[in-house]
Amino acid sequence: MKHLSLLSLIGAALCITWACDPVDIDEPDNGKDNGQGNKNDSTIVDWTDPDWYSVNFWDRTDRQKAGLRGPVKKWHISQYTTYDEYEYDQAGHLIREAYVNTDDAERNHEWRYTYDAQGHLTKAEYFDVFCEDGQPSSYWVYEYENTGKYVAREWFMMGPEISDAENGICKDLSKASFVVIQPLSSSYREYTYTFRNDSLVIREYSYNTDLGNEEKLNEVSYEYAYAYENGYPKSLQTDKLRFQIDNITYYDNGMYKDFVYREENAYNYETGWDIHSYKMLDNPRYLEVDTFSLGGTASYMTLTPQSVKVTYDSHYDLVKNEEWYTAKTDTAATFTDTWANYTYDKYGNWVTRDETIVARWTGQVSTSTITRVMEYFE
Repeated sequence: MKHLSLLSLIGAALCITWACDPVDIDEPDNGKDNGQGNKNDSTIVDWTDPDWYSVNFWDRTDRQKAGLRGPVKKWHISQYTTYDEYEYDQAGHLIREAYVNTDDAERNHEWRYTYDAQGHLTKAEYFDVFCEDGQPSSYWVYEYENTGKYVAREWFMMGPEISDAENGICKDLSKASFVVIQPLSSSYREYTYTFRNDSLVIREYSYNTDLGNEEKLNEVSYEYAYAYENGYPKSLQTDKLRFQIDNITYYDNGMYKDFVYREENAYNYETGWDIHSYKMLDNPRYLEVDTFSLGGTASYMTLTPQSVKVTYDSHYDLVKNEEWYTAKTDTAATFTDTWANYTYDKYGNWVTRDETIVARWTGQVSTSTITRVMEYFE
């Protein structure tokens, strides 16, 4: 759940032939060569499936939703001067998410998370250099009175990216409140989640207050409803938002299977609505995209591709990402990024990989070895 802005989620109706092909899987040799033919690495990886692979995705801990194996405490990508660092408690709850700038500490900022005895996130607090007296400059507060319900919350609404998609559903959630504290005023947003028959009604309410005055200013309130099927959100039709959800289907483990949403096109006005169709990867570990297609005109300003095909290895780690910015034909330009030569630690989390990326604006190709620093509870 965390500190999300409303991002995204999402086709059978628009599914073109290539997008319906089964996911390609590489089959590396496992064992003493570290799973990728690295004969110089004596690490023996335990590839036994952890018990949580069989747990409903929305009942997993934050660490499990991130696909991390073993008792991970912290991790970050190491070779850049800036990076994001993620820290978990022993139970697997994300307790800190930090942006680190090794050249300029004044740019550092972080979110800190607090949980109740049931493992529910109760508070998310944002801290940066401008915070005074140890107080956050903004924060979320959460309540949980929809016991046993899978509550629709955030979606990944930006092209093929699915960052924070694991927060799309929050079990038991009934209310979320967001406060931004500024020198002369503060702003408030409240979301309440109420089930009525086979639908979830979300009420959004916002207002401002001036310093030293509790009077509520600029009050805005509206509602919209998700249709539910078999206990999961199915669709959303509303004129209160700039997107609508046509259809969601699910795998048996609760992960999204197909997700189709339409969005008002912010740049290509003549097309009206863009239809985003996702087929998600069928696997027990990660919530990841298999294919994506755009029903509408790809936007040069946002670099949203017309279609995407993603390939993974046998551990469901990323191998190849192919993008087309026009209709896919034999002569269409293809942008292909690849990830290869994975090495793993003993738990089966990757620690190095070779990354080759094609710049979408210039076509320039860059290759680098990416290192991930993992710290564990022992």
